[in-house]
This record gives sequence, C-alpha cells and structure tokens, in this order.
Amino acid sequence: MSSKTSAKNQAPATTASPAAVTIPEAVKPPSFSGKNGYSVFVSIAKIALPFFAIILILLVIVWPQLEEQVIAEGTAIGKSILGDAPDTLSALNPKYLGLDDQEQPYTIIADLAEQSRERENEIFLTLPKADISLQDGSWIALSARSGLYDKDAKYLTLDGNVNIFQDQGFEIITQEAMIDVNAGSAYGQSEVNGHGPAGTVVSEGFVITDRGQRITFTGKSRLVILSDAQETLKK
Repeated sequence: MSSKTSAKNQAPATTASPAAVTIPEAVKPPSFSGKNGYSVFVSIAKIALPFFAIILILLVIVWPQLEEQVIAEGTAIGKSILGDAPDTLSALNPKYLGLDDQEQPYTIIADLAEQSRERENEIFLTLPKADISLQDGSWIALSARSGLYDKDAKYLTLDGNVNIFQDQGFEIITQEAMIDVNAGSAYGQSEVNGHGPAGTVVSEGFVITDRGQRITFTGKSRLVILSDAQETLKK
C-alpha cells in the first residue's frame, strides 16, 4: 500500500524538447511597377531635366560666340582627328571659315585634310570645295580633285578637274587654279573650257580679278557668242 502511494506521488520524468527557431522572411526588393515606379521616374526627372536644360542654355549662349571666333580666325573644324605619325595631323570632313580683306566670308571644305610636315600653315586637301561671297551678294563656287590651303596667306591652290562656277551662270573647267582668297582673285595657266549664257570659250589660261566681276582669258583663245546673247544677258 505504501509502495503504491509513493509511486503515485513520484513526479513523472519529462524529456527536453528542442527550442523553436524563427527563420526571418527574405527581404523583397522594392517594386518599380505601378505607382512606386512612377514616383521613382518623377524623382529622377526632377534631377535630370534641370541639368539638361542648363546644358542647352550654355550651348545656345556659347555656340554663336565660338562660331564667330572660328570665322574670325579661320580655324579648322573636323569630325574626327587621325594621325599616322606624331608630327602629322589629319581631319575628316574639315571646314575652314574665314573673312577676306573686305570682311566677306568664305568657306573651304574637303573630304580629308592633312597638315604638311614641313609647314604647319599648309594643309593638303582631298576633294576640296570653296564658296566665296562677294559684296554685291553674288558668290563663286570652286571644286577640284585635290588642293593645298595656306592658312596664313589665305591662298588656295587647286589641281585636277578644277571647276569654277559663278552664280550668274558662267562656268570654267580647267586642270589647275591658284586662288588668292583674301584678295578675291584667281588665275590658271592650263587649258580652259568655259561656257555661260552668252556662249562658250576655249583658251590657254585665265585671270579673275575684281572679286569675280572680271574674267580675262589668256593665250590663244576661241570665243563663240550665241545669237541671242544680248537678250540673254539683259535678263
């Protein structure tokens, strides 16, 4: 009897259970869709748009001043600069702007420009083209297969398939021409073929003076005047 009572009063043995471990949920990255994405876009735009606005304003203010400087100094602008030697520079699609001694603008462009190794002021041009404005509002356009431009003297030498076109409709085709851009004059000593509203001419050379207003053909020359030349010139 006593043994049973003691057995009942004895506390039952307990077994330890492992402690529960709480695993935190993975942190999800912020979503950029919906309203949240729109808010992010607006925040970025508030910073980016004023920045680009400042850049555009600076370009509007600075670019005309830079262009005036280029015209005044006859600086060359090229899309890219190349060089196969340390002392040689070349530019693709260069553009030379300047003013002659009468403050009239002129432009010289080419497919390629290469600086002379012997003289820094001389530039070799591939497929050069030039536009020279005159005081009366007219202009002369020149083109050739190759050329040499002296930046200091403002002297342009053209060679091969030289074409000189006056906006009044007169055109000269020859193989060489030397142009004094500053004085607005030119001359050549190769065979000349010319044509215009009044007729055609073939000569051994030519001289352009008075900034394109006067053209003199030199050497043996042959002129053919059209029958309606006077009426054409009056127009």
